[in-house]
Amino acid sequence: MRRWITFGIVVVGVVLIAGLAIMLPNSAAGKGENGTFVNDYCGTITLTDGEMLLNGQRKIRYTVALDADGPYILPQVYVGAVPDIGFDVDGTRSILKLRLDRLPAPTRIVLHEGLTPYVFTRHASSRR
Repeated sequence: MRRWITFGIVVVGVVLIAGLAIMLPNSAAGKGENGTFVNDYCGTITLTDGEMLLNGQRKIRYTVALDADGPYILPQVYVGAVPDIGFDVDGTRSILKLRLDRLPAPTRIVLHEGLTPYVFTRHASSRR
């Protein structure tokens, strides 16, 4: 009898955990970060549901997270700024956090390339 009770509790626990995992939203997106952000030297970053589009050409998956310094975007690969050229995307370099000023509806993204901060401001027509 005890075995059946234990087995039943384990089954119910597994079903509850699986149900929660299916129902919870994807942590990669849906935190109100979507929009287009512009920098005069590098171009644009467009965030849409876990995918960033760099200058309308290259798509990179990302996740949104929060640490002691605030919210940030973590791309799957290194994304760096190259003034007057655009972006450097490199799968062999350490990934940089792109800092958001707030969530939801950030107004800017800051990308630190060495000591230089590149600020991307929200394009007015990208607000929802």
